[in-house]
Amino acid sequence: MRLLVLGGGGFLGYHVAAEALRDGHDVTVASRSGRAPLDGVEALTVDRHGDLSALDGRRFDAALDTFSDPDAVRSAAERLRGAVGGLGYVSGMSVYHPDGPAVPDEGAPVRRPGEAAVDDPLQERSLAKLAAEEAVTTAFDGPVTVLRVGVMVGPRDPSDRFTWWPVRLARALAGEAPQTVLAPGDPTRAVQYSDARDIAAFAVRALGSEQARVFDTVGPGRAQPLAAVLEECLAAAGGRPGDVTWAWAGENALRSELRDVEEEARPLWFPEDQIPQDAIDSSAAIAAGLRFRPAADTARDVLAWFRERGDDELAAGFDPTREADLVARCAEGTAPTG
Repeated sequence: MRLLVLGGGGFLGYHVAAEALRDGHDVTVASRSGRAPLDGVEALTVDRHGDLSALDGRRFDAALDTFSDPDAVRSAAERLRGAVGGLGYVSGMSVYHPDGPAVPDEGAPVRRPGEAAVDDPLQERSLAKLAAEEAVTTAFDGPVTVLRVGVMVGPRDPSDRFTWWPVRLARALAGEAPQTVLAPGDPTRAVQYSDARDIAAFAVRALGSEQARVFDTVGPGRAQPLAAVLEECLAAAGGRPGDVTWAWAGENALRSELRDVEEEARPLWFPEDQIPQDAIDSSAAIAAGLRFRPAADTARDVLAWFRERGDDELAAGFDPTREADLVARCAEGTAPTG
């Protein structure tokens, strides 16, 4: 397959390019930088808000777009008419209406203009994603695959929200941070997140099928308690049950104390205030081949990636003083692991 990835140098696009290469496909990325993110990848220079002429005269079996600007998405879809067999677009689970079912599937009601609460932080970006979905399906002349993703984690995640956990625990085990670790909410609460590499693998295979479809691709496809995820992060950092003490903090107390910290800058925990649903039904994608790796594998790989990148700073999380203060103010109890 000849695959075009619009983007490809950041997070999900990078993993799509890497996965396609591993599967033996020919990969081209198109970005403003014009730099190839991996050996063996062809790179084109484009401006999503302007010059797309580098795409002219090129033919591909499939293309994937992850951009959020509906006008730019439409321009690319129009440019690719007649030149690409199938087009994929990466949307988001936030498009589902907050008053819809607790566990929506692909047929659940979506958001509509003018119906969100004033303080709903997701309305504007979700409507943009829906407009982009509409743009690809109306402007492109071939089959369109829409992937509605959720919280994505893994190597190259710029948010560091999941990366915080194995790094924080590795520092505790090395004596570089306190062994009492702030943990959020209810330890038995089931969580959903996706390793971007799993989404990338599914995207490559779905694009190869050339069948139009909308897929929810939110993992891990099973009810895994938050405490179990954190234990797997501890194991990936080289620890054993009992090596750290979890300070479980009440959700309401944390919300009050963290008003000055945007949700994207907090370590990954649940519930996500910006996610109104209890979970997302990804059974259709799972039936079509979507697979989710264990949390331990993701934790091990993001820890290795963090160490390789040579930057001790994390985009999410707290310094030791702030964390200790949160433990003192919010923790409902402490308990060793295991």
